Amino acid sequence: MTKLFERIYGCEAAGTIANAMGDVPEGYTYKQIEEKWGFIDTCLPQFRDARVRKNTWGLGPDLISHAHHRPAGMTEDGMERHRLVTSAIIRKGGRIDIIDLAKSWVEHIDPAKFGFSLGPQDQVIYYSLKAGIPPWEVGKFASWPGFIGTTKMIMPVGMVNACNPEQAAKDALELGRIKDVRGVPGNYALEVCAAVAAAAAEALRPEASVDGIIDVALSCLSEVPRKEVELGLGWAKNADSWKDLRPLYDDKYRGFPMSNAVEMLSAGLACFWIADGRPKETILYAVNLGRDTDCKAYIGASLAGALHGIGAVPADWVQTVEYAAANDPYTVSRRTAREAAEGIYEAALNTLEQQRNTVESLKQLL
Repeated sequence: MTKLFERIYGCEAAGTIANAMGDVPEGYTYKQIEEKWGFIDTCLPQFRDARVRKNTWGLGPDLISHAHHRPAGMTEDGMERHRLVTSAIIRKGGRIDIIDLAKSWVEHIDPAKFGFSLGPQDQVIYYSLKAGIPPWEVGKFASWPGFIGTTKMIMPVGMVNACNPEQAAKDALELGRIKDVRGVPGNYALEVCAAVAAAAAEALRPEASVDGIIDVALSCLSEVPRKEVELGLGWAKNADSWKDLRPLYDDKYRGFPMSNAVEMLSAGLACFWIADGRPKETILYAVNLGRDTDCKAYIGASLAGALHGIGAVPADWVQTVEYAAANDPYTVSRRTAREAAEGIYEAALNTLEQQRNTVESLKQLL
């Protein structure tokens, strides 16, 4: 394996593990996690009860989450969107635009499976695209604006733009419009999306460091979300232990929607920093932090995996999620993390070759 492949595979595997492990305690406070599980340090199975969210005006389908069993290592709706982006990149063999992503969404989703792995809210996007609404307009109508769902699909964009954080951020801002909108006061979802994609691309640089990756993420944010993320990073830098973060985040965000994009970025980066970028520790800290645990873990763990590579990710955890992906009856893709990494790696090499051709053309003109 080349170093680039090792690190792309590390990013993909660590992010998948984070989704699977963090999905179980999602929505619990850190105190409730301690009471129920003590300390979560492995992927756990779970049974999901059925839930129905009625359509507000009685027009269109209700948002239904079906009762089903999730074996250890099975992931959730965020990873489904991640896989849709991955499929688009592999099909294109390089960087994608929002049309490529929309085609992936329409072609790979089975609408009968909404409410299992893929969240029922994503049917709004699917049916809008099927109705012919331009992909760059669909995000205006997506459920729960300002949340982290846009970012949960974006790591492959950072990987295919390896070592090019500026381009990764630009691609993320366009692709994210399929699920959210920019310019609405208080909605920083697309800024966070760009920050995470850029950070992932930076994490693949040969000279990448924890602080450098965080600096790249911060550079993509405007003043208000940047200050909020820096607050959490300040907590991490002054903490004696990762456990010190738990009451601070719990107090600040109690009563707020748990999936706000800025909170997720703040907590994910804080866990990444306090773990010194180590994938295993980043996952464990985020999973046990409370609130939207899978999203915090996805951000921090993916960056940690990209920084240190697959060799730093516990092999037994990798084996668990690889088996679950290959046998998942509800997913949009049964590609394992390794298979996904292989496809993204080839796409990244194609992107590199295009850049080389551009440079050679410019040299000839000079």
